[in-house]
Amino acid sequence: MHTYTIKPMMLARMNSEKGPMTYLTYHGQPVVRPYLFWYIRTDDKHVLVDTSIETEDYRNYHPGFKDFPFESLQSFESALATVGCAPEDIDIIIHTHLHMDHIYNTPKCKNAVVYVQQRELEFAMNPHPTMAFAYPAEMIGGLDFEVINGDREILPGISVVLSPGHSPGGQSVFIDTPQGKAAITGFCCIMDNFTPPEDIRTRVSPFSTYPVIAPGIHSDLFQAYDSVLKIKQLADIIIPLHDPDLALREQIP
Repeated sequence: MHTYTIKPMMLARMNSEKGPMTYLTYHGQPVVRPYLFWYIRTDDKHVLVDTSIETEDYRNYHPGFKDFPFESLQSFESALATVGCAPEDIDIIIHTHLHMDHIYNTPKCKNAVVYVQQRELEFAMNPHPTMAFAYPAEMIGGLDFEVINGDREILPGISVVLSPGHSPGGQSVFIDTPQGKAAITGFCCIMDNFTPPEDIRTRVSPFSTYPVIAPGIHSDLFQAYDSVLKIKQLADIIIPLHDPDLALREQIP
């Protein structure tokens, strides 16, 4: 049986609030939002889940982002150097979805096979106006993808599970670890999405939900809720895409 450990690679972080992560719940409550990717070392391959975005690239992406309170931590290249590789050494990239803050460094990885769900790529090339800003069309159009449709094993012990809702073709990445199946979620969320208290509707908001909360940003609210619930039921270890505590871990588990 193949088992792996997962190394979070945080490039930047920003003081924010929980509302964009937790639908109609915890608005205004402060949270640090990390921007990161994950590194998995197999016997003979360097594998990434997402590639994240650096501070200046985010600020330059749109004039409205210029004054966002980012803290720059390291470059993509510097992060990879900590595990002894460079962008051209990356063999596989699995994209949870194609929002710009999850793919911005992918063009640097010239030799990687890049996996994405078919419905995510189709939407990215012709996005709805409400989400068009999140998909950098020129960058996405210049990438060579390995397109998949639904659940699939990528390597022994590493597989993807379709989990749409935050975006039309989000996929969660399941990794066998010494402590069970870890899931890097295919949607932007924090641990609060998976751990609401039973009395959340009476204590926090009548719009809150239990046993999970949908992502605050979504293309389909019902799908988004169902995907959170699905991952909670399937995973032994949950790794939300923007959870500030897990982003600080040296490795998971």
